[in-house]
Formats: sequence, C-alpha cells, structure tokens
Amino acid sequence: MYITTKLGNPHYTPEVSTKTTIINFAVKQQGLEAQLLGIVVQKEQPALERQKSDLTLRVAAGKKKLVDLEDEILRLLSETEGSLLENEDLVDTLQQSKVTSDDVSRQLKEAEDTEIRIDLKREEFRSAAIRSSIAYFVLNDMARVDPMYQFSLDAYVDLFNQSMDESRTNAKSISSADRCRQINIAHTLSVYKYTCGGLFERDKLLFALQLCLRILTSEGNIPKQEFDFFCRGGMVSDRSDQRQNPCPEWIDAGTWDNITELDSIPACMGIASSFEQGHRDWRAWFTSSKPEEMSLPGDWENKVTELQRMCIVRALRLDRVLFCANRFVSVNLGPQFADPPPFDLEAIFRSSTYRTPLIFVLSPGVDPTAQVKSLAKKVGANIDICALGQGQASIAMGLLDSGLRKGSWVLLANCHLMLSWMPELEKCINE
Repeated sequence: MYITTKLGNPHYTPEVSTKTTIINFAVKQQGLEAQLLGIVVQKEQPALERQKSDLTLRVAAGKKKLVDLEDEILRLLSETEGSLLENEDLVDTLQQSKVTSDDVSRQLKEAEDTEIRIDLKREEFRSAAIRSSIAYFVLNDMARVDPMYQFSLDAYVDLFNQSMDESRTNAKSISSADRCRQINIAHTLSVYKYTCGGLFERDKLLFALQLCLRILTSEGNIPKQEFDFFCRGGMVSDRSDQRQNPCPEWIDAGTWDNITELDSIPACMGIASSFEQGHRDWRAWFTSSKPEEMSLPGDWENKVTELQRMCIVRALRLDRVLFCANRFVSVNLGPQFADPPPFDLEAIFRSSTYRTPLIFVLSPGVDPTAQVKSLAKKVGANIDICALGQGQASIAMGLLDSGLRKGSWVLLANCHLMLSWMPELEKCINE
C-alpha cells in the first residue's frame, strides 16, 4: 500500500514511522538543476540529448547483461553434480560468458568515454540550469511569506520552455555562453512578471530582492558577514568596551550599536571613527529626506558596494531600507525588476494554457467581469458566466462540459460561497 501527501513537511508519530517506509519526493535544487539542464540541452542541442539518453540505456543494458551472465553461471554451478569439467553446458557457458563479458566491458568503456565528452558539451549550458533552478526555489520559499503563494513545478517548467522560445534570436551562429545569457535574462524577467501577477503588492519588492540576492549569492558576490548584518543589524550585549558615541544628541544607543557592529566588518572598518571627524556631514546625510539617493560623506561613496550601502542605511535610517533595497535590485538586475508590472489580463492569458485556470483573488468591491468579457471579445472567444451559490454546482458543471466541447470560456464568480464544492471542481479540472 502506498500513501501520499501534499504536505511540505509532514510530521508522523514514532509509532507510524517505525511501521512504514517514508520517502521524500520533494524536489531539491540539485535534482531540479539536472532536470532543467536536460530540458535546455534538448531544446538547444536535441541530437546531443538523444545521444545522452541512448547512451544511458546502452550502459544500463550492458551492466544488466553482465549481471545476468553471473547469475546464470552461479545457477549452473549450484545445479552441477559430479565433476565440473564433465558438464559441457557449464563449460560452454563459461567460454561464452568470457567472450561476452570482454565485449560488454569494452562497450561500457567506450560508452563511458563518450559520456564524458557528451557531459562536457552539456556543461556549457549549466549556467542556464543553475539560474532557473535558483528562481524556482525563490518562488517555493514565498510560501513562507503567505501560504497562498504555491507555485506548480509543471507550470514553472512550461514557463521555462516559453522563455527559451521567446529569447531565441535570428542569429545563425551563437556561442553556448551567449545563448545561456540570453536565456537567463529572458527567463529571470519572465519569472518576475509571472510571479508578480499572483503576489500582493506589499510582497513584490521582497520577491525581487530575494531573487536578486540568491542570484548574486550563487555568483559569489554576497559576503556572508555583510548579508547577516543587513538581515539582523548590530546587537551589542556588553557596552563596556564599546567606542564612545560622539553624537549622542542625534544618534541613539541602538543606532550606535549598529554603527559599531558595522565597523567590525572588514569592508566598513573605520566608519565609526568617521563620525568623530565628519559628524556634520553625517548629520546632513542622516537628516535628509532620501538618504539612499544622497552621496555618502567623505570617501565612503567611492568605497562601498551597493550591499554595503544598504547596510549603512539599515544601521542609520531603518525607515529607508525598502527604498534602498529597491535601488539595489535596480542596479543589480535592472530597473524593470524594481518597478512591478501593472495588471495586464491579456499578458496573463497569453502565458496561460488550457490546463491552467486563471484564479482572481479580489479585494472587496473589485469585479474583473468587464475585463474578462472585453478580452474574450478581443480574442474572439465566447464566454459563459455563472455566479456560484446554493444549487449552482450542476449549472457550473454543465457550463464546463459545454465549454470543453465548444472551446468557449467559463467564468465562475463568487467561489467563496461554495468552498465545499471546490475540491470537486479541482478534481474535474485535473481530469
């Protein structure tokens, strides 16, 4: 008996765990990266991926043949009575197995050498697989922000394929590295636009920042000490050895804790002493309405990276961190990632498939019916509308059946009034 669950991290009692075998089928980044690499190579070098698949099958068949020969010899040995040399079947099998074993071993060696050459060629597309797997796990982690943010792996793979198709140019000859850059740019932007369509406004910058930080971390451009400070700030448990605050009239104790801890980071060493020498410049920066857009006092403007700038803003002006994070995303990923795209129903429709229904999560008083009707008219589709409520389940199912046969659209409104019927609707759509 097999029992499955959709829970991300299910908890079972020791009694259940000792009586069952629990297998974790959750996708891991390394496994997804290998899967996406296969998809990229299949798109860009289909002959190479076919050769890789055929080679894998041949190697597996060769190894199985060796095991079968060993099993056959062991069987004959166990069944032989008397002298082994008098058993002609055993002698013939041993001679045949020796020839076959040498032949299979030679083929396996050739296959392994060929596989090494194929893998080296496939590795040229690794960067596209790495970037796309990073983006998926950023999406996956958004469920920690709100349980509603659940993203299907199948839908993500479809989006990845779509991004590769859209990023293709008319260039006759292009290197693997340049092609990977094209895919990465197009897919990262597609993921951002696609995901923003399903996020609350307050979470869009968080998603863009997470995506930016993960990408930079994978490239080795995010020092851990600086990132930890940005996340947690400075915490001083013992102030007896702390440098004295030179500006207590406008820098409180908590802010000075941040500055002194920031001073312990190698790249920002000396920032605490700079407040003694240039406190007027620092105060002017501190009291400005938009410090993240102002030049830092002294030579700090030319010394710090964008992440270190965010750390300084986080230490002194916590209220401006979001604006500084927006600048950080814009500088590292591009301005299009710092400005969430407006709601575009037509673009969302183009990115969807017949297997993925569009779900509208609405604020009170918002009604998308007019927009859906307008889009249906524009693309030449017929649309049937059903306002759900008591006794409307059979009508809705009838419209779905009719829409499936005729290719028309069906808009189900007020789904919150029939929550108990939603599992049946989900089952119907899956079938």
